Amino acid sequence: MGKSWWSKLFPARSQDYKVVAKYETPREGDKLILDQLRKHGADLQKPREIVHYLYVPTQEASHDAAMKLRENGFEVTELASADAANNPPNPWLVLARKVTLVDSQTVEEMRIQLEKLATESRGDYDGWEAAAQP
Repeated sequence: MGKSWWSKLFPARSQDYKVVAKYETPREGDKLILDQLRKHGADLQKPREIVHYLYVPTQEASHDAAMKLRENGFEVTELASADAANNPPNPWLVLARKVTLVDSQTVEEMRIQLEKLATESRGDYDGWEAAAQP
């Protein structure tokens, strides 16, 4: 899997933000996010919404990915990406939301599912987020 569109748009050396952590594998990235949630007081024994970002090249790919995600219990929103007017390689955003326990096993299973969809659709999976408070 290559760099995500978001990462290409805002490279780490940009002066607009500070890199607070680096990681080598997606699993390490998941762990960093989980650690940050705990640091901010998250009780990860309580279910909360997790949001995944999938960017795809066509509206058809967006519809196909959304259908597969809905079949797996996700609430899905399809929309043009914020940068669609600049003709990026993946101008369609598929937001996939699910309320669940957020732990290393759950996020890894979801990440693998979204990475597979990204590969199938020739898109990019740009990660996940969850609020510290449900």
